Formats: sequence, C-alpha cells, structure tokens
Amino acid sequence: MGCSSSQPVGIWDPVASTPGIRKVPSPGSQEAATAVDITTRSFCGTAQCEPELLLDWALGDELRNAWEHPDRHKHVGWSMKVAIGAALRSGKRRTVFLADIDGEPGAACTVRYLPGKLNTGTELWKYFKEMCFRTGFPEFDTKNGMDRRMQAAEDAINLAHQKHAPGSHINVQLMAVAPEHQGKKLCSKLLRAVCKVADEHKLPTYLETSGLRNVAVYETFGFMQVERVMISDPKDKEAKTYDDFYAMLRPSA
Repeated sequence: MGCSSSQPVGIWDPVASTPGIRKVPSPGSQEAATAVDITTRSFCGTAQCEPELLLDWALGDELRNAWEHPDRHKHVGWSMKVAIGAALRSGKRRTVFLADIDGEPGAACTVRYLPGKLNTGTELWKYFKEMCFRTGFPEFDTKNGMDRRMQAAEDAINLAHQKHAPGSHINVQLMAVAPEHQGKKLCSKLLRAVCKVADEHKLPTYLETSGLRNVAVYETFGFMQVERVMISDPKDKEAKTYDDFYAMLRPSA
C-alpha cells in the first residue's frame, strides 16, 4: 500500500510549482499567519458559510452559531496555530500551501507525508512543544464540557486515521477556504495538486471531513468514504452525539 518508508525526494515540489499555489516558507512568516487566519475563519464559519461541523459540536451550545463571539475565534484560532505551527516545524515531510485568487491568498492546505501509521505519541509531542514554546496551553471552558468534547474529537480522528491508513500515505490534515472566497474552486486547485503528487509516488491519500456536502466534493477526486465516525461526550450521556464525520481514502493510482 504505497512506497517504502524512505521519504520521496522533493515530494511537495510539484505542488509548490503549480500556478496560483505557494508554499508557506517558515512558521514565523506572514504567509504562516495568513494560513492560520484563513483556516480559523473558515472553520469558525459565518451566518452564510457553514463552519467545520465537528469543531462546532465540540465548542458546545453556548458558542454554536455565535459567529462573532470572541471565544469562538479564540478557541478555533488556538487549535489552528498549534496544528499549522507544528506542521511547519516538522521538516520536509509536512508543509502548508496557500492558493491565490487575483494575487491574494484565499485558501490554505496543511499536508503530511507519513511513511507509516500515524504515531499519536509523536504527534502529541509535536503539539506539546508547540504549546510550551509558542502558543501556550488552551483555555477551553471546562464548565460546559468543551475540553472533554475537544479531546473526544481528537481521539476519534486519530483512531480512524490509524485504522484506515496503516501504510505510507499522504494526509490532507487541514483544508480551508476563506468565507469570502468559497465557491471559487480554490479547494479543487489545492486538492488536484496534492493528488497529483500522491499518484506520482503511488501513495494513497487520507483525510477526514464533516458533512455529506464535503463528502460529495471529495468523492469527485476519487476519495471513498471508509467510515462514518460517531463521537460523543464521554461524561455527559444526555448530550447530543455527533455522527456526521467521515473518514475518506483515495487509493494510490
């Protein structure tokens, strides 16, 4: 299921050379800050643009549909800073791309080449270092169970990833389009470039997404739904279970 454990040389070069796509050069760059901003605003959503639904569930009823609430952006933004910062400090196997529209960035994609099964211990260590030295630790609201739901979501994501992508593969970790640029095919531009790399190296590509609308988009690129994941609050049995989350795999060409 894919190539050997050695990293393909220059694996991301074809993406970076695609017209309208640029690679974020470093974690301290303006491009990195732009990637965090785009991903945060995309995942937060607006009254007109759907949020990332699993994250919306994890934030809890108090922040659901509270589009301009500062805590909504604070919590989502912290998560995106940790994920994007860790990716950019992890060597050549991981990186972040921006897709431009009219010369300005409108979408961001965080990708990982993993030579084997996702190692949750390694990931936790990367995030821990990012929190210790750069972002600080989260201020999730423990009274409404946000901390539990965030952890439950993370655990479910990691379990599905390990189950369905046990060999060498490419992982689309975060795909985000700024609300004002949705519907302009920026996601398609990024995904097409990443899938081309996967095909050149005969690697499967794995991702998770929320909502059947997104599932349909990824299916047009050859991704198949391999599991519908159910996530619940581990301590609040009366809380609504989130069941609109999907693991998707695109076989190697």
